[in-house]
Amino acid sequence: MSRILLLKIMLSGISFLLFPFLSPAKQSADLKIIAIVLSKTCPLPDGPDMAIDSPDSIIKAVNNPDCPKLGDTQLIQTAVANQAATTKQVGVEIKIHVDNQELKTKRFRKTYKIQAHDTVRILHDLEIEKTGRYQITVRIWDKKFNQILLKTITGDERFFFIASPKDIEIATTQLATGVRVVGSLIAPLKFDPPDLRWEFVQVLPKHALRGEKLRLRLNLMNVGGDIVKDVVTKIQYYNVKQPMRKSVIAMPTTQVMAPGEIITYDMEYMLPEDQLLGKYQIIATVDPEDEIEELKEKNNIAKSNVIRLSDIKLLLPTDKFSFEENGLFLFQWDSLAFSEFKIQVGVDEKFEDAGSYFDLPQGNRWIADKELVPLAGELPGMAMGLQRAREKNQLYWRVIGRQASGRQSISIIRKFTIVPANPGSS
Repeated sequence: MSRILLLKIMLSGISFLLFPFLSPAKQSADLKIIAIVLSKTCPLPDGPDMAIDSPDSIIKAVNNPDCPKLGDTQLIQTAVANQAATTKQVGVEIKIHVDNQELKTKRFRKTYKIQAHDTVRILHDLEIEKTGRYQITVRIWDKKFNQILLKTITGDERFFFIASPKDIEIATTQLATGVRVVGSLIAPLKFDPPDLRWEFVQVLPKHALRGEKLRLRLNLMNVGGDIVKDVVTKIQYYNVKQPMRKSVIAMPTTQVMAPGEIITYDMEYMLPEDQLLGKYQIIATVDPEDEIEELKEKNNIAKSNVIRLSDIKLLLPTDKFSFEENGLFLFQWDSLAFSEFKIQVGVDEKFEDAGSYFDLPQGNRWIADKELVPLAGELPGMAMGLQRAREKNQLYWRVIGRQASGRQSISIIRKFTIVPANPGSS
């Protein structure tokens, strides 16, 4: 025998020692997984893609008694055939996956002896304890479960679906809205996020007296495509000259807002007595802590009209009003904080020059009324005389208020004119 032939024989022996088992392909040729059968079937499509054509498939699956449900026992049966002329001893494994994750506690493994040209049927009870997409596969091992001899090929797996309460809710909603789902398991409807914005922020009166209640009306809208819950708003005020010093009026909350819904907040508020006189604004903010995901995040703030806060509010004459020299002269004002008044009329727009204005009533007299009708000839004579002396054609007026304690306050200044009866005399 040649050395080359001897070497080939030796190598073949080594190969047999290293690989004592036949290849899986040759062994599996003698074995066959005939089928996987489920005790509870369903009209849902059963295949590797688990395609659900419409949400009514979910509803039918819930109502159909033939479909498996949470808490049921699903019987799984498979059959393995031995096509060889000799007896085979094999390990049979049934694997269960839910949403692509194996349920190892539900795995079935058992050794069977299959006579030549015979078939063994295996039955496994599966208690359904989870919702989701179930996949059933079978694997055939050697008797010691060391080597896989055969397994279910793609397309021969069995599937079933257990709908969760959320799946049922979504399917019901989709049926109600007419939305269909094709090519995938049913998924939640996707809406545009909510979008909260103020329709308007209104405050009355625009000229408020100290001690007078402000009436606020604010309209909040959800112009997005989805509902929003636990909507927090913050209503504040600030002096226009001190915009960084904001004070909270209220923080109303709304539990739920549907798309397109408008919530109206009506409230009353009195600015504290220690606030400076001047101009104020109300600022409204929705979702001040930025906790709600919205379609637009930069439209959550709105401001009101400017409100003037004063101790004395001038009513008549209005700014730039013209009296007829021979007509009726009437001055009206309002105040909550003061009880005694007098008006001042002059040609100095700032009332800084004492010789450029006069008091009505004159001297140390004060009146309790909130209106004054000058005596006949009093106003036009004094005012027009002052105009001629100072060569001015514009008049100004204001009101001084006084409390019993002696505290005084001065109104804003308004302008008016007197039209001469005889233009040439002016």
